[in-house]
Amino acid sequence: MDTPATSVDSAVNGSSTDAAANGNEKTQLDKLMETVDKNPLDFNSWVSLLALVQSESATPRETVETTYDRFLAEFPLCFGYWNKYAQYEYRLGSRTREDGLGTVATLGEAKQKACEVYEQGVVAVRYSVDMWMKYCEFIIHTLHSPVDETRPVLERAVEACGDDPLAGPLWELYIQLETVNNDMPRLNQVFKRIMYKPLRNLEEFWEKYNQFVLAQQLSALATPEEQKALASDGEELMDEGLMRVKIVNAVEAVKNKTMEDIYRRQAFEAGIDRSYYHVTPVTEAAMKNWHSYLDFEEAAGNYERCQTLYERCLISCANYEEIWLRYVSWNEKVHGFNAADAIFQRAVTIFLKYRASIYLEYAAFLEAHDKLQKAQDTYMKVLSDVAPKLAEGFLHYCNFERRRGDVETAKTWYERGMVAVDNEVEVYAYISTSYATFLHKIVGDVAAARAVFERAVQKHSDSVLLWLNFINFELGMGGKNADLVSRVARVYELALEDSSNLSMDEKNDVWFQYVEFLENYGDNIAKVREARSKEMAWKLKNSQSRNRTIKVLSFQPGWEGESSGYNSNVDPGTKRPRYTAPQTPVVATPVAAAAAAAAATAATPEVATPTATTTAAAYYGYQ
Repeated sequence: MDTPATSVDSAVNGSSTDAAANGNEKTQLDKLMETVDKNPLDFNSWVSLLALVQSESATPRETVETTYDRFLAEFPLCFGYWNKYAQYEYRLGSRTREDGLGTVATLGEAKQKACEVYEQGVVAVRYSVDMWMKYCEFIIHTLHSPVDETRPVLERAVEACGDDPLAGPLWELYIQLETVNNDMPRLNQVFKRIMYKPLRNLEEFWEKYNQFVLAQQLSALATPEEQKALASDGEELMDEGLMRVKIVNAVEAVKNKTMEDIYRRQAFEAGIDRSYYHVTPVTEAAMKNWHSYLDFEEAAGNYERCQTLYERCLISCANYEEIWLRYVSWNEKVHGFNAADAIFQRAVTIFLKYRASIYLEYAAFLEAHDKLQKAQDTYMKVLSDVAPKLAEGFLHYCNFERRRGDVETAKTWYERGMVAVDNEVEVYAYISTSYATFLHKIVGDVAAARAVFERAVQKHSDSVLLWLNFINFELGMGGKNADLVSRVARVYELALEDSSNLSMDEKNDVWFQYVEFLENYGDNIAKVREARSKEMAWKLKNSQSRNRTIKVLSFQPGWEGESSGYNSNVDPGTKRPRYTAPQTPVVATPVAAAAAAAAATAATPEVATPTATTTAAAYYGYQ
């Protein structure tokens, strides 16, 4: 359904083209199209654009259709816009052409095109009562289609979402259809089917059924076989009044059982604050209610009910990866790989197609099921298109190749990752540390691992995280104590050189740790005293307090005190950010493992397209 932006631009009427040629300012139409081209998930701009193209009678049909197609490719759950699109196509059958020679489309063409749009809509939003209602009402009330054309559509509608508690209007349409058609046996069967459905207004349908029974002949209420089954003691004949009572009692028993199910779920249903899609976030209370409701249905063990509830949930929660992953997990356990794979496909191709994290989950799922080529293709999709600079993308793919035994390919992609993020200090530190750990722990090449750290600290000497991980690496090498102290002290001294770009506060803390390290590991007190003297000289030279305190790194988890000199405006264990980025936890103690410090660093989120609006942000991007 996606149409290239150039198709839209070429379809725009001559006014904007003339304006551009004359050097005039861009039209509002041009501006909005440019906005949605840059950010396809800017919902508000799409809404304004759709309103504009439909309000201007001179807008070519191709422009309107292309705009709707592109919008609905991004937001396929917006049933209202499927309806507007179909209604637009239908109205073309009565809209006069600009040259006055007939209508834009024949009535037959308009009807066919409108039905095609509705069909696309019910495929995209199959479990939406609202979407099916719009389609059925169009067929019944606008087209006045014959019953043999209407009934199949209604049947598809109730099959898709007839179990939805809000599906009462759909069943009401079905009742009206069979009533007008005067097909009482069919109407009787519709009533009986309704009694199995957990509708909010089930009691109303029960009352209508009672009125229906009073007005119908016995033959319309039960087939001869059903009557025989209801007869007591094998009687072939039974009083008609008694038979009616038995028929009604049997239906009432079904209704009562359904009402019990409704009561058990009443609290969950009351917690659903919306049953339609919107880009605005779902409330925390509503999300918690969905999870509790799903827990309940999964524990009950009715797979059909579970499936229906998951699909209902996804209408309002389609932007939430946690729901998709839960649905996948449930399908994987209950129905196997193919069913779970189909859910993942829907997520990555339609609803979360710009979100890297869902692709990474999908790749892991494929690998777990030995679909290695598809897993590799999914990783490539992330690294080439969705989030080319996402640290997690590089690291997940490198680990994928490691598990496959392809160490050289893993090395190549670690190197590419470092190049891709070389201007992002903390992310670069994250990938570099992971690469060095891989070379050390997996490949067993200590020299290569050390070389990665050497190269990294030369590139970004302003990353305290990188220096601390380098120190942890050397500490982890062990060996004779004298050799260990020499290696670690060398890294400390490199970090403290004037050429190092650490901040004053960070160097203050590195000095603190360096002296503590020599105190704890060194075997020469003279070197400890020398280091303390150098620390004091550095403090004096740089106008730093001579009190030996730490400023930006937590020395021990949770340690903070008034006498410590620690800045209480910064959370313990958190490095004060010096640039626009999320605060990242830092492991300060040199005895901590290098991997722990790396894992504590969250990579800067990367997405394919920047988000322009708050509402779109809830829908879009790596979270």
